[in-house]
Amino acid sequence: MREHRTSTTRRAALLSRLTVTLALGASALLPAAVPALAAKAPADLPNLQAALETLKSTATHEAICRFLSAPVPQGGSKGPVTLPAKADPCEGLPSFTIKDPVALNEITPEFAAGTAQPVLAEAVKLTYAVAAVSVTGGRTATVLLAPTDTTGWHLAAVREGDTDAGFAGKADATTTVFSEPQIHGFYKAGLTTVEPLNDAAKQGLNGQSSVSLADYQKLVKARYADKQPGSDYATKGYSSGYRTDTGKGTSQSPAPLLAAGSGAALALAGGVVTVRRRRRVRAG
Repeated sequence: MREHRTSTTRRAALLSRLTVTLALGASALLPAAVPALAAKAPADLPNLQAALETLKSTATHEAICRFLSAPVPQGGSKGPVTLPAKADPCEGLPSFTIKDPVALNEITPEFAAGTAQPVLAEAVKLTYAVAAVSVTGGRTATVLLAPTDTTGWHLAAVREGDTDAGFAGKADATTTVFSEPQIHGFYKAGLTTVEPLNDAAKQGLNGQSSVSLADYQKLVKARYADKQPGSDYATKGYSSGYRTDTGKGTSQSPAPLLAAGSGAALALAGGVVTVRRRRRVRAG
């Protein structure tokens, strides 16, 4: 009888130690899980470190300064605008800060053409890493980084305002934010539904607060049926809402496309800014 009680006591002690060990093991895993989730917070942005290094580079810093130096085109302004020649492009300009980049997704050509399945993985693709710029005095801008092969990022553009980065940052662990750049509409998508995030997107959904991904595909297919590969819209470089050519850059590096306000795009080449009008497409 005594031996039975001793055996029972030992089993109870062993079970108690095992319970404590498991509890400690689970608690030890929790701190490791939190940083893993945080690392994915920039909305599926691959190679985040490379994007950060590009943003912190001298070339990006000087490109932002040149952008801030250029006058914003008004109305039908055309032709080159010569910037003041300065050894330091940032001389005399207000200071600015650059936020961490987030992923900017756009609808795919195949989805708009109706040849892709109405599933999120085929509907949108990562196009840019975007980072908001806050300038002392209240002005804002956005830096756009484009993928370099599959391993890095390079400076693609600097744009007036921080709308792109602001909307892109609304993505979370269960939703994806993407844009329909031709109408400058931003949407939030779950696995099967699409919701508008701004007025342009709401108009793009014909005023509806939510539609299925399949119904959204029908809408964009109708909008862009005449703008598929091979059309003037595609071959002239308007498929992302603005010209994708960058003009003639320097021999050291390609010239980034600097997109400003008033529907214009600025292509910076050395100290000359060339103003190009930007073509827009209206919903419907």
